[in-house]
Amino acid sequence: MTPTLTTSAYVLHNLGLAAGFGGSLFGRVALNPSARLINDKQDRAKIVNAAWNGYNIINAIGLGSTALTWFFGRSKISGRSISASARKLVIVKDFLMGATLVSGLVNLIGGGFLARRALGEGIPMESGSKAADEAPADVKSTTKLVNWLGVFNLACMAGIIGVSTWLDNAAQSSSKWKLISNVLP
Repeated sequence: MTPTLTTSAYVLHNLGLAAGFGGSLFGRVALNPSARLINDKQDRAKIVNAAWNGYNIINAIGLGSTALTWFFGRSKISGRSISASARKLVIVKDFLMGATLVSGLVNLIGGGFLARRALGEGIPMESGSKAADEAPADVKSTTKLVNWLGVFNLACMAGIIGVSTWLDNAAQSSSKWKLISNVLP
């Protein structure tokens, strides 16, 4: 296990998290509201769902890379190698990582359902995140679920970024961690 591999895993971890957070944030605050500029409600749904589904692979690869590097690294260290406060942060990050993955997967499934409907029979949307009043009930409920989980997912990713930064700062001051990190992949 070389420091180069450790650095590569760290870079992959952070790039994956950046792709997931940045893409989701852009979609929520820029893409979805901008869909109102499209006059036809059916076209709104087609364009927004095509855009989100186009980014889903990037999101999945990014967050998958983040999780893989985190859980692999976690499997290589014991709790004795870090301080008690850092150990608590690691558990928080484990929880946030799991919540991010589960909510992301459910969103991927829900988004796929909406995309199939939008590109197939068509569904009316008020914006990229709000189904029109005349939309079928299953589309309305799935849209609400995807939106709620999207906000939850963003909050979890922001939490991962915060906890990771805190852990990185703690690691910089730990001589024991510096020795252990030299053998991590």
